[in-house]
Amino acid sequence: MAVDEALLLSATKRRVPLLRLYAWARPAVSFGYFQKFPAGLAAKYELIRRPTGGGMVYHGDDTTYTIVVPPGHPLYEMKTTDAYCAIHKAVATACEHATNKRSGGSPTLQAGPSTLPRGAYECFQNPVHGDVVADGRKLAGAAQRRTRHGMLHQGSIAAKVTADQLQDGFRQAFHADFRSYRLSPAEKALAEELAREKYATDDWNRKVRR
Repeated sequence: MAVDEALLLSATKRRVPLLRLYAWARPAVSFGYFQKFPAGLAAKYELIRRPTGGGMVYHGDDTTYTIVVPPGHPLYEMKTTDAYCAIHKAVATACEHATNKRSGGSPTLQAGPSTLPRGAYECFQNPVHGDVVADGRKLAGAAQRRTRHGMLHQGSIAAKVTADQLQDGFRQAFHADFRSYRLSPAEKALAEELAREKYATDDWNRKVRR
């Protein structure tokens, strides 16, 4: 979470979109910015509040990724729902490559109103408009946050998708040209500071957001 925020804060300087894939060292649950702290899960999972909204997501067997977009980019200028669907078209292509159609139906985007229940709902039990679905189940969901620094899109895919497969999906959807990126010393230092002083604190994780 700290690395994602550090990359968001540096998006204007970087000037190009960034795709990040990462894994979890132990079973974990991330929960949305506006949700209550799920204290009942603390004995079994590492818990972390995301800087984006959405519901609870169980991590371990999923594929987690982040997209950071600088201001002025077409994705940043889109309405939230349009940007959500555009990104998930690429994710759906990646899922199709990963599953090789073994699940039967091809991944597609959920159509319908983007309504969510209140409370500590689980993200993958509630597909909304623009989520990736196949055979009646949700394969991928995400949440977005926009600031003056850029757009942060945090997503989870309920399948093992490789970096190459995800990149191929974005190449097909956006004609993207990928090159590797490493955190700058300043980004790394900022991420370490945010991890220590924000994301590891009870004030961040347990405070009720309104």
